[in-house]
Amino acid sequence: MHPILADRKRLALYVVTWCLLALLLAFVVMEPGRVPLREAILLTFPPTIVYAFICLAAWYPVRAMPLDRARADALLPTHLIAAIALSGLWLLMFRAWARVPGKAAIEAVASRTVVFLVTGILLYVIAVAFHYVLAAVEHSRVVEQREMNVKLLAREAELKALKAQLDPHFLFNSLNSISALCGSNPSSARTLTTLLAEYLRKSLRVGTADSITLSEELELASSYLAIERIRFGPRLEFEQNIEENVRAYRVPPLLLQPLVENAVTHGVGHLLDGGVVQIAAARDGDRVRIRVENRCDPDRPSSRGEGIGLSNTRRRIDAFYGEGARIEVDNEPERFRVELVLP
Repeated sequence: MHPILADRKRLALYVVTWCLLALLLAFVVMEPGRVPLREAILLTFPPTIVYAFICLAAWYPVRAMPLDRARADALLPTHLIAAIALSGLWLLMFRAWARVPGKAAIEAVASRTVVFLVTGILLYVIAVAFHYVLAAVEHSRVVEQREMNVKLLAREAELKALKAQLDPHFLFNSLNSISALCGSNPSSARTLTTLLAEYLRKSLRVGTADSITLSEELELASSYLAIERIRFGPRLEFEQNIEENVRAYRVPPLLLQPLVENAVTHGVGHLLDGGVVQIAAARDGDRVRIRVENRCDPDRPSSRGEGIGLSNTRRRIDAFYGEGARIEVDNEPERFRVELVLP
């Protein structure tokens, strides 16, 4: 559909512009004592408004002959011939309509034939130029929309790839825990297997979704920690401090799981007396802050760069939230803290 006819605001602005042109022409036609302003307005408005809608037809040759692909030897003659033909049609409309106001209006149009022809040609040329600008704007909008769709598809593909990378990593660590318990504590190994099956059932249920609520994510984290408590016993504790107004906040599935896993495997798990894994979430202005914190061994060897869990989380929030999200890491001698700052 024509971009002006499809938008009421554009159409209203277009008609108002041509009404001003009709008023200007009325002053050109007006002759004191012969053609008063009222008759001049009656003469110029109907043909000019009709010509305004005829000029909308310029959209179709403009689309058929875009500036970046059409040859000049075909472009210029086509528009020039159309301008002359439509200007002649406009003049005929004026002559036919001039009979309504009367003889003076007919004579006024006849004496200004050249003025109307040249004006009609110029108005059509302006309409063509305007439609080329409009076509460029529409093309830019389509390209921008296409680029946005490509970015969304790329983001979805990246999130799926990162999610696929995360699942085997978790399973590898969990199966190692079961293997370690099979010889020393078969009963706990069976319990751990049951809890792992429950956890996988929950993660598969939400894993197909693009996002889940923070409450659902915390439930998954709790299930994971229940699995690890079989191995660590009372050495591992878990605390939550979650504001109610952020529980419905949407996050990618299994966003916190690698952070909690790191807190257990590389933090509390290395301490003889164990420790507490703390998760807190609160609203901070137009942001949501989610913090995972744990005690750690002050004599632990320093690590180079980020592990797979933290790197995966960083890339996932970049893909899901864009530039509005970040991760803040606070690596103290006896405490490790990761905070997600999300829009």
